[in-house]
Amino acid sequence: RQGLAWLAHCPPGSLYCQLCQLLALALGDRDPVATAGLLAESLSVTARHQLLALLHTRARKKRRAAAAAARDLSEQLQGLSLQERGPPRDPQDSQDSQDSQD
Repeated sequence: RQGLAWLAHCPPGSLYCQLCQLLALALGDRDPVATAGLLAESLSVTARHQLLALLHTRARKKRRAAAAAARDLSEQLQGLSLQERGPPRDPQDSQDSQDSQD
């Protein structure tokens, strides 16, 4: 129980979970309420750890996608030129100018 008290304030997920399960196994039928409490504690820590791992994975994927989108935008912007070009020519206008010259 002293090991559990040392870890209770900031438990590393896997160690705390295993410690709670071992203590529950040691208590067994002598104290069914404490055994149930320890097992519930070990499950809640495991569920919390899995949820945090899932959220971390999702956040990392979103950051990667945002970085990839930023790189794509950067590449597109690098392809732009600062030199002015005339307005885009309409093929209809070029034919009209040729007809007026003839």
